[in-house]
Amino acid sequence: MAATILHANCKVNLSLRITGVLSNGYHTLDSVFLPLPEPYDLLHITPGTKSGLTLACSDPALDPCDNTVTCAYRLYAEANAFSPPLSIMLEKGIPSGAGLGGGSSNAAVLLRYLNDRAPQALDAEALSALAVHVGSDVPFFLQDCPCRVRGTGDRLEPYLPELTGLWLTLVCPDLAIATPWAYAAWDALHPSVSHDLTKQGSAAKQMDFYFHCLNDLEEAVFPAYPELARIKRELFRQGAAAAVMSGSGASQLGLFREQYAARHAAAFFQARGMRTYCHALSW
Repeated sequence: MAATILHANCKVNLSLRITGVLSNGYHTLDSVFLPLPEPYDLLHITPGTKSGLTLACSDPALDPCDNTVTCAYRLYAEANAFSPPLSIMLEKGIPSGAGLGGGSSNAAVLLRYLNDRAPQALDAEALSALAVHVGSDVPFFLQDCPCRVRGTGDRLEPYLPELTGLWLTLVCPDLAIATPWAYAAWDALHPSVSHDLTKQGSAAKQMDFYFHCLNDLEEAVFPAYPELARIKRELFRQGAAAAVMSGSGASQLGLFREQYAARHAAAFFQARGMRTYCHALSW
């Protein structure tokens, strides 16, 4: 296999509604995922000098032996008996703990890479079924288009949120929020909720789905991280038509009607030491 560099993009959640809690503690969602080209990670892949996968990362906090990339490699090998010797240098550009799906994107990119080179490739359905065992967001990153994502990430359908002409400003403060903590904090706010919200209708939001920028996790995350609530308020003050936290945080996004306002907001947050990105939307 020749050396190659794989590009792993990020995602944002335009909405995130919690629709259920399973008996194993996992939460089911109804969410709109939007892929974005920046920020992104790079996977530098070269043929390995020993069997299996050897992984290094620019972020020393990443466990090189236990992460989504090593999990994807292991599960693909088990599913399709294909485990070429590989050496990967993961160059992180997507901040960790930002709700942007960096780990899931890395795993999806590697699954595609392996499947494209396997003597007998898995079909799309089988690859997606394998991906959900790596992480709930991994199947989405195999799609490369906006999707409505439901269940535990295993139910996806293309979704066009009609955002063409709008601008998205993404703000990434220097904070990392652990996804398990965010969901546990939400659970603590809903101690009387049983394990089958879809039949109860309390937190299930029993309604026809429509596009709106709402994230149920904000009520759990913002009290512990008030600076995130301040960022959201500032996005509105800068002229955003909508603003919402992505995933379990800590990144925040604002939707703007005018390019000037989006870039002005980005400059405002950059001047305060936060990583920001501006995207012209075409969906």
